[in-house]
Amino acid sequence: MYFLDDHYYSSGIFLQYGKINESTEKASNTFNKKSYSLWELGQKIYNPSARFSKDILEYDYPYGGWLYVQYSKQKKLTENSNWQWGLQLGFTGEASLAHWLQNKYHKVFLNISEMSWTDQVPQSFHLNFLFNYFKKYKINSAMKVNAEVFSMFGTQKTGLGLRAGLVFGDSFVLPLGGNYLFDQNKGDGLYFGIKTDYLIHDYMISGSFLNQNAPFTLPSIPFRTTIESGFSYHSKEWKFLIMYNQSSRDNSIQPRKNHRFLNITITHFLSN
Repeated sequence: MYFLDDHYYSSGIFLQYGKINESTEKASNTFNKKSYSLWELGQKIYNPSARFSKDILEYDYPYGGWLYVQYSKQKKLTENSNWQWGLQLGFTGEASLAHWLQNKYHKVFLNISEMSWTDQVPQSFHLNFLFNYFKKYKINSAMKVNAEVFSMFGTQKTGLGLRAGLVFGDSFVLPLGGNYLFDQNKGDGLYFGIKTDYLIHDYMISGSFLNQNAPFTLPSIPFRTTIESGFSYHSKEWKFLIMYNQSSRDNSIQPRKNHRFLNITITHFLSN
């Protein structure tokens, strides 16, 4: 929608509710140890660049939808480091509602033809486990370095990754592990970084590693890189964030060397 084309990762809609839990532990150096409880409902939609064709020989990406609920717990280890574990439960295929939602949007809002969704990713229940570690380094009052090691193990996706970037300004910009409650400094900020993934398994492209029930699959590229840049503004009760992403290819037959998309997030902070 933002770049006047529609292919590969087509849409993502996420609703999140989070809560901060605080406790003070007396030790040699007393500090406030925070933990975060995060709940998320999300949906992702994928489609080929030849999105109106019914001929799979023209497809460079499978049609696919992923609808999930996620619970994660993030805990503050030190003043500058956090770790997180989480659990995702969800469905691919028709149960993801991606086919219905995309064509309904095309019909009602865009007044264009519906998409065929020929040989989409099969309907299946999935379970993923998340484990992440975050570290920030303060260079000076206006500059910070963010580092993250993240992982996912499950039937929908299995892989490991690294992220590193620079933050300029007061607002931390990047939501660490999807945690928008982290580091609530008021003001604005800029972020420039890079994310590298090694995906052992990607159900949305190569199907299940347990069976061969997917009607259309493609060779998945395990190493993927995303260039990230973003801006955020954080007021007393609101935070606005826009993040530009330019990612490398997901599969070996994609003719485009990279894929770009935006994340736009609006967060409201509730008083206790």
